[in-house]
Amino acid sequence: MRNYNAAKSRFSAKHLPLVIALLLLSAIVAGATGTTTYRDAQGRSAGTATTHGNTTAYRDAQGRSAGTATTHGNTTTYRDAQGRSAGTATTHGNTTTYRDAQGRSTGTATTHGHTTTYRDAQGRTSGTATTNGGTTTYRDAQGRTTGTSR
Repeated sequence: MRNYNAAKSRFSAKHLPLVIALLLLSAIVAGATGTTTYRDAQGRSAGTATTHGNTTAYRDAQGRSAGTATTHGNTTTYRDAQGRSAGTATTHGNTTTYRDAQGRSTGTATTHGHTTTYRDAQGRTSGTATTNGGTTTYRDAQGRTTGTSR
């Protein structure tokens, strides 16, 4: 992604729930084994997620490791590129609760049909993901398309 470093420098903790939610969704979309490619709103590659068994490895657009997610039962543990804990996601029914590395709640994702709605720790909608025909479209809280995955 051309603006990777600029986007990286603007990343803040408030984006963590959406990032984790998108990572969890990619693990689900990818299935037991497979690769999901993410694209930004302009269709440029933003990275990949490759799943083998219960572990998904994430890479940025340049192919550098961005971290992993490992699922055991209803809990997914996220680690950064250096292997440090980055947070967890625990699913009960159609709702997933996200926590940071210190165990603080950072948001939720609730799925109804083909659409998942993401909310921050205060319950405000932060985005959605809708799957149609194998393609997932991500939108921000205002409904603007922010990217896709397949």
